Amino acid sequence: MAQTNAPVLRPPESGIDGRPEGGRSGAAPAEPVKDDGVARLERLKAEFEANAGREAGAIEAPLEPRARLKAWRDYRRLTKAAIGLVLLAAVGWMPVRALLETTSTEAVVNARLISLRAPIEGQVEQAPLGVTIGSELIPGQPVLRIVNGRADRSRIADLRRLIDQLVNEREGIASRIAELTVLHDDLSNQVRVFQDGRVRQLTERAAELKRELAAARINRDTAAQALARITPMVGSSSITAATLEKYTREAQVTVETYLAIEHRLAGVEIELQAARSGTFIGDSYNDKPRSSQRLDEVGQRLVELKADLRDRDARLATLRKELGEETERYEENSSADLLAPVTSRVWEMLTAPGETVVRGQDLVRLLDCSGVVVTAAVGEGVYNRLYIGQSATFRLRGESTAYPGRIVGLTGLSAAPANFAVQPGTMVKDAFRVTVKLTDLDQAHQCKVGRTGRVTFGE
Repeated sequence: MAQTNAPVLRPPESGIDGRPEGGRSGAAPAEPVKDDGVARLERLKAEFEANAGREAGAIEAPLEPRARLKAWRDYRRLTKAAIGLVLLAAVGWMPVRALLETTSTEAVVNARLISLRAPIEGQVEQAPLGVTIGSELIPGQPVLRIVNGRADRSRIADLRRLIDQLVNEREGIASRIAELTVLHDDLSNQVRVFQDGRVRQLTERAAELKRELAAARINRDTAAQALARITPMVGSSSITAATLEKYTREAQVTVETYLAIEHRLAGVEIELQAARSGTFIGDSYNDKPRSSQRLDEVGQRLVELKADLRDRDARLATLRKELGEETERYEENSSADLLAPVTSRVWEMLTAPGETVVRGQDLVRLLDCSGVVVTAAVGEGVYNRLYIGQSATFRLRGESTAYPGRIVGLTGLSAAPANFAVQPGTMVKDAFRVTVKLTDLDQAHQCKVGRTGRVTFGE
């Protein structure tokens, strides 16, 4: 704040009556200076008012910034006090909450081990990708390869020899079938030509007999009419008995001739009908001609050969199927790949390339990263309040991320499963064991086996 040099007004050192105070008696009295004193007072008053106006303007200007500064300082003090109270409450609540929660005394991330055993005996070879301890594996990825150079393949050789033999026999049978098929076609053509000719021959003969039958019918009718005309004349002695006998004989002959031709026509028609069906009736030959008989023999032989061919085909199909199975069995016994069954990590290698192993021998142990669990140790009081399926939360030591899960195993004082990567017996603070399955770690396939933390159990 600016300082002003305003003059200090003091009353004149004089008495009431205008004389100097403390003046000694007998001193000469001062002369009155009224006009000069009044002028001086007015001049001092004017200067004082001018200085007071300037000082008032200088003081009123900074009043508003000062008020704002003071309000901001008060707000900061209140804010700091509120934050301090919140922090104090939070720090005080955390130990209280830890005492109220149901937690484990020890907890470690765990997973089950998968043992890969040798399916065959043989020599170990390195996998194509070079799997080592700590390698992450996906389902179906090769880990090791076993080769057995002494696998038995004699059965495969026998089957192939039998198959080659049957193939040769089948080719011979197929060739004979082709030749006989050509012969059968030729004989069929001959039989068909013979049958067609015989049918045409019998047809023409039947037509001839029909004409003869028509002529015989006319002769029979004529003879019958002539006999009918002559018969009345016998009584009048117009004709002789010999003439009557002649006409009677001719009428009977024409009738018999007609009947004979009719029977002959019926026989030809029967023979024609049989020829059309493939059967030939006659006295000078069998029911079938030689070509037809030969055709039947060739047809029978073709049936037999085709049956043999089907038999060879069936045996070949059986042998080839057996060869495929034997080849597959040989491949399984001659070499085998050890594949990762699940998403995992190599935990332990129990063999090395070049080593000879036997069937059933443990070769590799894998850490099952698809089934991560937490093994926790709890006190007896906490253990008695837990149950299967209860919700739980796991936090790694030094991290704030919470992994939800649920209780899947309560072994208590009994022996825990022996195929865990970290044996529960290594936790010694409390004797009761709990297994918690973590869903998020399963989905992420995070093999954080061996890391410690704390499990908080839900209500």
